[in-house]
Amino acid sequence: MAKIMELTMVRGDTLAFDVRFEGLDTDLASAAFTCKTKGTSSSSIFSKTLNSGISKVSTGVYRVRVAPADTANVAAGEYVYDLQVGLGSDIYTIILGNLKILQDATN
Repeated sequence: MAKIMELTMVRGDTLAFDVRFEGLDTDLASAAFTCKTKGTSSSSIFSKTLNSGISKVSTGVYRVRVAPADTANVAAGEYVYDLQVGLGSDIYTIILGNLKILQDATN
């Protein structure tokens, strides 16, 4: 079952967080952190994938990193996101929710 988690970041800043998988002794086959204006949108605001924004930190720990350039030109507002991972041929949505992007004062 997916965990619902609300995230907040400042437009044009770095967002980074670690995800820990208890008991995971094998590498993920895939991972994708995707942000859209709404869940039914066909295109994403940005997407991070395994080895391109999502990296293995240690056994069972992966870091998701959204770079400043990913949101530098995104309007402040509330968006939706999810984090899906692949283990073998299985796909799991492990985290989803709203991503609030705040307007920065320093451009």
